[in-house]
Amino acid sequence: MTLANSTSFRATLAAILVAVTATLSRGQGAPLASGVPRAEEVRKLLATLQAADSSYEQKALACHRLAIIGTKDAIPVLATFLTDEKMAHYARHALEPMPDPAAGAALREALGRTQGKLLVGVVNSIGFRRDSAATPTLAKLLAAPDREVATAAAAALGRIGGTEAAKHLQATLGKAQGETRNALADACLACAEQLVAERKRSEAAAIYDAMTAPGFPDYLRTAAMYGAITSREAGGVALLVKQLHAQDKAMLSAAWRAARELPGAGVTKALAAEFAKFPADKQTALLHVLGDRTDSTALAVVLEGTKATAPAVRVAALQVLPRVDDGKSSLPVLLRAVTGGQSPAETDAALASLGQIGGADANASILAAMRSAAPALKVKLIALLATRRAENARADLLKLAAGPEAEVAKAALRALAVVARPEDLSELIRLSTSARDDSVKVPADLAVYSVSMKITPAAKRPEPVLTALRSAKDAPTRAALLRPLGAIIKGTGGSPQALETVKSALKDSDAQVRLAALRCLTDWPDASPAGLLLEVAQNEPDHRELALRGGARMAANVAAGRDSTKLDHLAWFTQANQLVRTTEEKLIIVSGLGSLRQIEGLRMLQPYLEDPAVATEAELAVVELSAALASTSHAGTVKGVLEKITATSKDADVRRKAGKAAKGIQPKKQK
Repeated sequence: MTLANSTSFRATLAAILVAVTATLSRGQGAPLASGVPRAEEVRKLLATLQAADSSYEQKALACHRLAIIGTKDAIPVLATFLTDEKMAHYARHALEPMPDPAAGAALREALGRTQGKLLVGVVNSIGFRRDSAATPTLAKLLAAPDREVATAAAAALGRIGGTEAAKHLQATLGKAQGETRNALADACLACAEQLVAERKRSEAAAIYDAMTAPGFPDYLRTAAMYGAITSREAGGVALLVKQLHAQDKAMLSAAWRAARELPGAGVTKALAAEFAKFPADKQTALLHVLGDRTDSTALAVVLEGTKATAPAVRVAALQVLPRVDDGKSSLPVLLRAVTGGQSPAETDAALASLGQIGGADANASILAAMRSAAPALKVKLIALLATRRAENARADLLKLAAGPEAEVAKAALRALAVVARPEDLSELIRLSTSARDDSVKVPADLAVYSVSMKITPAAKRPEPVLTALRSAKDAPTRAALLRPLGAIIKGTGGSPQALETVKSALKDSDAQVRLAALRCLTDWPDASPAGLLLEVAQNEPDHRELALRGGARMAANVAAGRDSTKLDHLAWFTQANQLVRTTEEKLIIVSGLGSLRQIEGLRMLQPYLEDPAVATEAELAVVELSAALASTSHAGTVKGVLEKITATSKDADVRRKAGKAAKGIQPKKQK
């Protein structure tokens, strides 16, 4: 990476740009008018660079612009700055991207008149340009006593690449030590990569081979061995196989990577042939590699792995099977592992793999296995059928959902939520209303809700449950139907007809039906039931909190403009505020009052500011509504309340928010 591209350079340039912007705002170095020819702009930029009274910042900005529009005429001027400690990196930043050969010549010429960090910068820029004409000079710098210069020269040669650069790097590598040697080795690898790109694979392979020697750090040896294998393409298979049997971790790491990436069925075949020769740990690793290659050539050996003695090998083989399957061989093996696996890990691996096997035949086979499975396994197979969205399992699942095994029934209902169709709703509704086990009611309701949400158009989604509710003869059935109905209406929208049906249920003679109806109304998607909920809060103390919670949400939504239902939200809160008794009920009202945009909301909140149980929530509600009143005639009142909160609140975050809100309010002076 060149200095001109470094993070520190960008940060420095950003600071300069800020300074130059300030300079321009004072009228100095004003930007050129639009439409000025590029040659004229370049001329003015060069004049800025050459002017004795130009500031450092102006010169830096000129270089930045020349990097984008600079022409050959700019090169001699920029070259004069390559020995300037303050301006050199800006000048190189301008020269690096210029396509004209003269830019490269200027940088090469600077190699002979710079030293230290300035020389390192020039070398970096030459490497950035991949200027092969500089190779002989850079080769001499490999022996420079300044280590930074030598390592920069090595990196530049590696980036330039080519046979000549490789020769110089290798020649120097044998004599180098320490950090310089590692830098040369890195450069050799970069050079070899360039040679591969140029189709000079034999030359690249020779470099890679030399870099695998034990004297180099493992990270370099790993990269070198990977290159040695892949640069030979199909010819690298023998070397790959050899390294897979190695005990050297660096070489083995390279081999596993190459085994995944070297293309061709021949490579897969060669890898598979080694399976039986490996110990269990390498067999496991090889199976995963074969799976990553997704080549059905490996199917036979993966099937062999499912019969291995080592459990880890069997699990790996079962996990890999879907990725090498030929469309018919894996299914019976996976089913046998599911129904007769030697360990839970194998069963789970086989189940996961069955989820990846395609085709209706697979669904039928899984379904057949599920019918005769023990309850615990049946639950897992049912979940698998759901994952596969096996609609052909609907009939079986409906029967199981009605069966005596609670865990199986719950699994079946969860699956039916995924695979059942709207025509199955009547049976699902029957299952939901007949469920007596609370743990079964939840997935039963979910199934009714999920399948109802598949009905089109959306407005008809509540109809099956509403129809069943209207015709239900007994109270438990009516209560059970109201549970999923609330969720369906909440997700779809309520109609006047639906509202009337639920309102009728609120008058039911059975207490459980009335409670279920009330819960349904409190979740209503708009404020249509808000008045009715207020009546419940007034007349039924046991359900006051539930009714207030639903009604306050609705009134707050209307107040905030989130709901267009016709509702006098201020009157609603005024009446509801007179009903509160408990701390929880106070909190419900306080949270809703924050949505009001009228001074009455503030007035209702003020008593709560003195109530320790809800003071903090009331303070936050005042902050929330203050923005709506800030530009009204009540701004002074609001500001005073906010300032008091800022001074007295026990919550630091509330004090900060109130203080900020108060500062933003400027009451209008009375005329």
